Order: sequence, then C-alpha cells, then structure tokens
Amino acid sequence: MNGLQSSPDPDAGSDSQETLGPHMHYPDSKDRSAELLRLAIPMMAQQPAPLHPITYAVWYDYLAGRNADLRAEVDSARANGVPLSDELVHTLYRRHILDAATNAAHQVSDGLRAVIDEVGQTASATGERVTEFTAALQAKSGRIASLGGPAGLGAEIDALLSDSRDTGASLAVLSQRLLSATAELEKLRTELDLVKVQATMDSLTGVANRRGFDETIEQLLREQAPGQAGPSVVLIDLDHFKQINDQYGHVFGDTVLKSVALAIRSCVKGRDLVARYGGEEFVVLLPGTALAGAGALAEQIRTTIAGARIRRGANHETVGNITVSLGVACWKPGEALETLIDRADQALYRSKREGRNRVTTGN
Repeated sequence: MNGLQSSPDPDAGSDSQETLGPHMHYPDSKDRSAELLRLAIPMMAQQPAPLHPITYAVWYDYLAGRNADLRAEVDSARANGVPLSDELVHTLYRRHILDAATNAAHQVSDGLRAVIDEVGQTASATGERVTEFTAALQAKSGRIASLGGPAGLGAEIDALLSDSRDTGASLAVLSQRLLSATAELEKLRTELDLVKVQATMDSLTGVANRRGFDETIEQLLREQAPGQAGPSVVLIDLDHFKQINDQYGHVFGDTVLKSVALAIRSCVKGRDLVARYGGEEFVVLLPGTALAGAGALAEQIRTTIAGARIRRGANHETVGNITVSLGVACWKPGEALETLIDRADQALYRSKREGRNRVTTGN
C-alpha cells in the first residue's frame, strides 16, 4: 500500500507518498531546469528525506526562487540546524506547493464563472436586440410600401432594406455564436467544478481526503452556534497494516483500505463526513454530535470492521480479522482545531497501547 503520508505508528508502512494534486506551471527552459536539477541533487542528498518526487518538487521550487514563503521556511530550518525529514518535506509541499496550486485552480474556476455569466448576459441581450431589430425592420418596411413614392425612392429603399437584412443576419449569426460559446464555457465550468471536488477526494477509497476534511471542519467551526453540541471527531487507524502489506502485498492492501472506507461509510449518515486522513488512518467528522454519541458510533464502526471478512485471490481465500483502533474527542468552545485533533490522536494511541481493536475517548 502506498500511504498518503508517513505515520509514527508502529503499524504504519515504511513507504509514503503524497498525492501530487493540481499541476503547477513551470516556465523554465530545458537548460534552466537541468541546472536546477544539478543544484538540487546534492542539497537533497544532504538531508534525511528520501529522494522521491515530493522532495525534488520542494527543492526545485526552493532553487527556482519563485516561492518566497517556501524559501524563507527552508532557509530558517537550515539556519537553525533543523533536518529536512520526510515529514517536514511533505508539510512544506502541502503548505507551499499543493495548497497554492489548488487555490489557483479555485481562483481560475471562480474567474471563469464570472466570464460565463457575462458572456451569457451578452448573448441574451444580443438575441433580444436581434429580435427587436427584425420586428422593427418588418414594420417599417410595410409602412414604406404602403406610402408609395417616386420610382427612384423605391430603389434606395430596396437597397436600405437589403443592407438592413444583411445586418440582421450578421447579428443573428453573432447571437448564435455567443450562445454556442456560452454552452462550451458552461461545460468547462462543470469540468472545473469536478476538478475542485476531486481535489478534496481520495482517489483510492472515494472518501474525502485530508484537505477535504480540513476545509469542512474549519467551515463548521466558523459556523458553530453557541451552545450547539459537537462537533466530534473519530480517528481510526488500521491495526497491523504493515503486516498485511508485507504478507499479502500492496494491491491487497489497497483492497483492505477501500473495504474499510466502505464499512465506515455504512455507519454514518446525514452531514457526517468520512475522510482518509493519511496512509491507513481515517477520520469521521460528526457535526452536532456530543462525546457520548460519537463514542457509540466509534464502537459501531469498530464492530462492523471486526466482523467483516475480506477475500483475496481467485480461490477467494478469507483473510484473518481486520481490526481498527479508534480515538474520539469532542470540540470544546474556543478550542483550536489542532488541539481537538491532538486529543483524538492521543486517545487513538491509548487504544493502540492498550491492545488495539478498541475505542478510547479523549478528555
């Protein structure tokens, strides 16, 4: 299994990969990018982080000099003798590269939406003007014909009417093109909206990813009404997941993760959010739920997963029990999000220390 991020848990696998997410735009020439590569390799080699693409992306942006915040944080770490570990590299990547790219995509989508609205209004207004112009032209043509007049005037009128008809036809074509452009832009906006959804979704399990969870709970806490219960969070970590990977392989490990995500989703309802928090760790966000209710749901999740059986291979071999350890915490008014997650995390690791396959509620 390739987890999203490393974990200090002894059950966690040794391999760790971050979802690369939206693509950044790199305007460097081939020679310039080759020079940055030459400079990056020895700098990466001096640090403990593995030499994977995430590490290279961080050092590439650092050396390119376009990301001032990233450069300042790396310089500060180096000046203070802080090694750039794999965990720190992933943090830098999320904070200064991944988030920036996703935010840029959101800005493009919002800007596109404004353009679509403007083009749509223009197309609608143009269509109305074409209709009004055609009706007025026909009315005036009838009145002129009824008045009669000198023979020479008739030819001029005919020419004027011909030019007017040509103008009307051109406006009709323009209106149609604007309507077609509006339809294409609307299709593009739908695709961009889908990209925004995908940016907050874990592609393997189909549940929300870490970013989706963070955005949802931050908005929930901003909108929390005084005296309202919750929200509560349940952190869930697969027991002995590294052993599953080592014994059965990463492909089956992926199957286990997807099955666990499905089992968790079967236990929640309404506004409850299930997210893959990292690697083999999941989190459930429970709006309006006090600690007792969250603990009961956590126990339901635990028993559902423990009672499930996962089969593998063509012979449908049944794999031994898959279990999870869970930690539960309920938000306290005025509490920082980081503190809430830390309390749930501490509860989770108490479940681990006390034998796994159990639920522990935080203080």
